[in-house]
Amino acid sequence: MRPSWDEYFLAGAEWASGRADCTRATVGAMVVNADHEVRGTGYNGAPAGVPGCASAGSCPRGRLSVDQCPRDSDYANCVSDHAERNAIRHSDELTGCTLYVTREPCPACWTLIRATGLVRVVTPATSYEL
Repeated sequence: MRPSWDEYFLAGAEWASGRADCTRATVGAMVVNADHEVRGTGYNGAPAGVPGCASAGSCPRGRLSVDQCPRDSDYANCVSDHAERNAIRHSDELTGCTLYVTREPCPACWTLIRATGLVRVVTPATSYEL
């Protein structure tokens, strides 16, 4: 059976998550325009040139358990850029586009997403119209 567009692009975001350099979560994201063209992809990881969590163990947050540092708490102790931010940064088009992401965006990413011109966010659990 042929996948829906949402299923297809969520699978693409999952594919992108394979590059994540984080010991706590692997997240992928994909920006897609209204013509179903991929405009950018991203995954969570340290910026280029900065030692990452999984490859170097250099992230203070990555050395803590979820009990010690809950998910979606203050990310001041994290060296990574989030998948959503990276997909947005690497996109050549945002207005009218949909962001597909493998998990619910954190509060800071939601703030960024709402400021971009994206019209929709799709996660495996739900779809949001902006």
